[in-house]
Amino acid sequence: MKHAPDDDLPELLRRRILRQRKRLKIARISFAVTAVISVLLLFGANQTQTLAPNARVIMVVPHGDSLWLIDQHLELTNQATAQGGSFALVRVAGETVLTGTRYDGLVRSATPLDAEHVGIATSSRFMVFNTAGEEWQRDKLENIGLNDPEASPVVVSFNNVLWLCWARGSEIMVQPFGRPEVEARSVHKAPSSGIELQAHAGRDAIWLSIRETRGGNLSLLSFTPGTEAVTAANPPDEDADATPEPAQRTSVQRHFSAEVTSNVLRSSFTVLEAPDARPVVAFTRKDDTSRAWHLMVWTRDAQSGKGAWVDAAPPAREKPVAGLELTNFVTVSARGETLRAVYSEAGEVRDSETKPAADGSLDWSTPKVLALDKTNSPTIYIVWISLLFAVVLIMASQGVWLLLNRERPLDRTLVNLLENQEKEAGVKKEETPKLLYANPLARAVSLLLDIAMTSPVVILLQSIYGYSWEQAYGFLAIGTVTSFDADLLPTLQATLVTLLVLSIYGMVTELVWGRTFGKALFRLRVVDAEGEPPAAWRIVVRNSLKVLELIHWAILLIPMGLMMMTGKQQRLGDLAAGTFVIVDVVPDEAPDDIDI
Repeated sequence: MKHAPDDDLPELLRRRILRQRKRLKIARISFAVTAVISVLLLFGANQTQTLAPNARVIMVVPHGDSLWLIDQHLELTNQATAQGGSFALVRVAGETVLTGTRYDGLVRSATPLDAEHVGIATSSRFMVFNTAGEEWQRDKLENIGLNDPEASPVVVSFNNVLWLCWARGSEIMVQPFGRPEVEARSVHKAPSSGIELQAHAGRDAIWLSIRETRGGNLSLLSFTPGTEAVTAANPPDEDADATPEPAQRTSVQRHFSAEVTSNVLRSSFTVLEAPDARPVVAFTRKDDTSRAWHLMVWTRDAQSGKGAWVDAAPPAREKPVAGLELTNFVTVSARGETLRAVYSEAGEVRDSETKPAADGSLDWSTPKVLALDKTNSPTIYIVWISLLFAVVLIMASQGVWLLLNRERPLDRTLVNLLENQEKEAGVKKEETPKLLYANPLARAVSLLLDIAMTSPVVILLQSIYGYSWEQAYGFLAIGTVTSFDADLLPTLQATLVTLLVLSIYGMVTELVWGRTFGKALFRLRVVDAEGEPPAAWRIVVRNSLKVLELIHWAILLIPMGLMMMTGKQQRLGDLAAGTFVIVDVVPDEAPDDIDI
């Protein structure tokens, strides 16, 4: 009985081939499973925002009988100066919590205008919201008109007039809002520049808290603003180019000024109006690692009439602030003799009330939880990212192993042994072309070179389609296209234009020359299974699918995984068209890299 040709192979070679093929099969299956898991994790991390850590600050607006809040969400960045966020009006009536439309911006101040309107000021704009009815429409939007990023503007309504307070260097300026013809007035001068302001409209005065951002010194003052006519010192100049002097200027009558404390990181304050003005300040200190909040109440000695700050107890927390808890705030507000604190604890928003005693002590009521969405600490996010990194690392190690242990050298050695045996037996066999498939690194670099070659056409098409450079090449940046919303459509349109240009360029060059310019630099060529130039339809198919493969960075993982698994470095377009990318020159004398 005649044995099969491979029955005469050395037993050592046979065992090694079988063992290597078994390892390759297991590695390819595990690589495919890991690739699927990583794609799902990447999509989950980028398409949902539920795990991303976030922070918030709640501001209380004394407006009507209900509890009105401003829910300020903060976008966390590496630099505090680049911090952004969004805000929404919230009304709490008993157990019912209603949230309005969310707007972009960081709220600097909020002030009630009348029974149905609330004014909100950001760093650059002042908005008026109509709180009547169920939908709280934004009725008015004005620019504040300050170009200084350190101005820290606040707008407050006092005696039915809107007043703008801001920092100009180390001076605190005040002026009627929207009336540039009225000369501004300095109400306070701080020791240094870099000031953060907060405002409160009292019964008889405007109160300002002034925090120096560098040293953390916190002070409080109150004043009554007004306007007065300016008496011209010189007769009017008939020169038309001369700047006319303002006919009115701001007047200021100061009432209260006191330093509160130093080394302050964050703060909030309010004023108890009855029976007399009693400011209350909540703050955290820069050097306090426990991140605890402190309260200070202004009291007066009945005998001497002098006042002083007295330490008071903040609302009790069930647990201390955790190190990974991003949201940590206390906002105090007052109505008559009642002091209210809205604060965060373990991601929840809580509310508690008290009436300060004559000595400044505070006995807080049992806090109740407001039915607002909880914030996320970084713990789950860190676990998620660590898991994602571990899966990607496992997939990368599996891919490297597959690249270093692919079956091509073993198959080539086995074919040579079989050919020698067949020649000895007088069996003739048609020779199989020897192809050296291009590695993924060379193909990736050649693709980048081809993208650079087509960039002039993409730039010319910008004037027609009106896209930006970032949108046209967004598919190259990991995480650029992150969510399916209205902002995604322009990016996808620009990306499609870029990829269509790249596909047409690939079709033309490969039909005429058999390679693109990027492939030519690495001596790569596109062939069919016989090593010959592929048919035209194969070129069209492989380049058309390039649009699908590059439309999103996560989808790009699929052809990358296929190239590592097939052993012949075929992406999705190559598999559909039956094409291969090979190194143009394969030396016949290249030795096998298997040591038997």
